[in-house]
Amino acid sequence: MLDQRAHRLVNLKDFQTAGGPLSLGRLDLTPPTDEQYILRMVIRSAGDYQIPDELDWVMPLIKLAQEHQKAINANHPYCYVTVRHGIVKSKRDDEWHVDGFSTKTPHNPEQNYIWANTDATEFADLNVTFPDDFDPRVHNINHYLEQFVEEVQKADDETVYCMDPYILHRRPSSTTGTQRTFVRISFVPIEIDDILNTPNPLLPRTYTNDGLKFRSQLITY
Repeated sequence: MLDQRAHRLVNLKDFQTAGGPLSLGRLDLTPPTDEQYILRMVIRSAGDYQIPDELDWVMPLIKLAQEHQKAINANHPYCYVTVRHGIVKSKRDDEWHVDGFSTKTPHNPEQNYIWANTDATEFADLNVTFPDDFDPRVHNINHYLEQFVEEVQKADDETVYCMDPYILHRRPSSTTGTQRTFVRISFVPIEIDDILNTPNPLLPRTYTNDGLKFRSQLITY
């Protein structure tokens, strides 16, 4: 389903057959000794990749993700890297959520490639039909979807998974305060303009949108 959804515009109907993430097999990564916390650092912007040396250890995952993007014929111009290597500090990603679902600008779905060394991501296989008056520009889609979670499935450690905006997932809440390494490579058809993005010194960008503020204004349906 992921390869089919990659070539049609993001829409609510595809949540009726969401499915689960696609496993691409185990992968060995060797994280650095020091902690790394990076949020959506752009490494490609409609051109060649510009990857800081500090992310050399992520290259095997980036290359595997590039190969799969070619296999599903999804040539998105933007690529972002997120790294959470060290003590788990986030207060939000242990809540059920989807990544990249937005209808503000019509676009094909993004693809996210995730990897965790331990306490891998949990996900739920959903079959959800939205009411006609549900508007993801107004209503919080995560709050709506979480009520349909019946069975929690768990990804395997040190394994690469491909997900798109229809896969509801979360970090296990039991990991807060523990040592964990998580990496996400995001291939996106439109630029993510968010002031929370970690800057890439090799690819300077100016961000003006406060994504967190926008999401906090969404209401529960």
